[in-house]
Amino acid sequence: MKQIYTLLMVVLLPFLAHAGLLDRIQQLGNNFPKSPSRDYRLSHQISSDFEEGAWVPSAKSMLYYSDSHPAQPDSITMHMWEEGSWSAPVQYIYNEYNAAGMVTSSMMMMNFGFETVPFFRSEAFFDAQNRIIHYNMFNIDFEDMQTWVPVMREHFVYGPNTEFEIYSWENDEETGDYFSHSTFSYDSSGRFTQGLYYESPDSTNWVLDSKTDTVYHPQDNSTGADIISYFSNMFGSIFSLMIWDMPMMISSETSYLWENEDWTPDYRTVWEYDGSLRRIRQDDDYWQADQWVTEDKTFYDYDANGNMASSVMQSDYTGTWEDESKTEYFWDSFVSNDDLVQDLSPALQITAWPMPFSGSLNISTTAKSGTTPQISIYNSRGQLIRKFTGLDKLIWDGKDSIGRDSANGIYFIRAKQDKASAVSKVIRVK
Repeated sequence: MKQIYTLLMVVLLPFLAHAGLLDRIQQLGNNFPKSPSRDYRLSHQISSDFEEGAWVPSAKSMLYYSDSHPAQPDSITMHMWEEGSWSAPVQYIYNEYNAAGMVTSSMMMMNFGFETVPFFRSEAFFDAQNRIIHYNMFNIDFEDMQTWVPVMREHFVYGPNTEFEIYSWENDEETGDYFSHSTFSYDSSGRFTQGLYYESPDSTNWVLDSKTDTVYHPQDNSTGADIISYFSNMFGSIFSLMIWDMPMMISSETSYLWENEDWTPDYRTVWEYDGSLRRIRQDDDYWQADQWVTEDKTFYDYDANGNMASSVMQSDYTGTWEDESKTEYFWDSFVSNDDLVQDLSPALQITAWPMPFSGSLNISTTAKSGTTPQISIYNSRGQLIRKFTGLDKLIWDGKDSIGRDSANGIYFIRAKQDKASAVSKVIRVK
């Protein structure tokens, strides 16, 4: 089994490679756009590859929402297209939110068919202004499948107005520790226009490595506060390989490498917008023989409600632009609120900690009614593991009704009180 885990790490770890701040965001996996209207939320998306003149499905992501955060997914499943049908979930992602709606932790679990195991975990911390200040990422120790090993840390330091800088640490088994430091220049609106990136083997001796210049669309009206809010909302979900639409309209972003005491162009991204200021095209270019060469083009299409309907990427391998991949987006209509991130104060709520848990789990319920709820625990197959009555606060020792220790995996806590009920997902990692 360890060989399988190692192989998957080889595939997944390149997603976590160090790059510029926006570059890292844009290159991490799928794009999960938001609706311009509060009346819609993304339900699922389907990715396809163009093969022999036809679109062939490859992967599907399903998003699930809770009542307390109706516009933010608390779980995501990924499915693969196999022999003409969609597979069972091969990947599970679970997000936890704080009262302000910020993602405080994410857990990725992989389904290998014979076992579903924890794989990655992240945690995020915020200040009193709900600005991201720390972000930590871990992967599971494949020797014992119990210990979480730190692989990345991000530390945000804020200055006056909307200024900030970032210190980062990453660890690679082959190259060891890697430290980076990002600083930014700003325009009159507080938006960063240039990022300088330094690297160090020991976090004390910094060497200039690269820079990124950002140019905004003339009609962009975002501010530095909007950008900080975007990063704070998004950063906890980086672990989920999610890219929420940026609040700013960027015309171009160009990256350079510091080589031989001079800046050498490396790559750039150029965006195009329509009359409604919607992004309709993205060109990804690389620098070759003193000129920019377009490597990929992505075209965006929208439905009648203004929601992104599809994105199609084309590549030039033979001197002719050809379709390569496509993602289609599907939206649900739901009742909007003035503030979609809020506590809806349901009649019955469940709180469980720590998450994930190893030995025992604290379970507490909050109810508007004065009667005591019944609490039941089920495994991922829907089988009843344990039942408690007459308690609104308890500690589950991880054992079933006859004293057997439960296995690693996903469990569901269900509380029932009169006509009210609530369900909470928890993960056990021993």
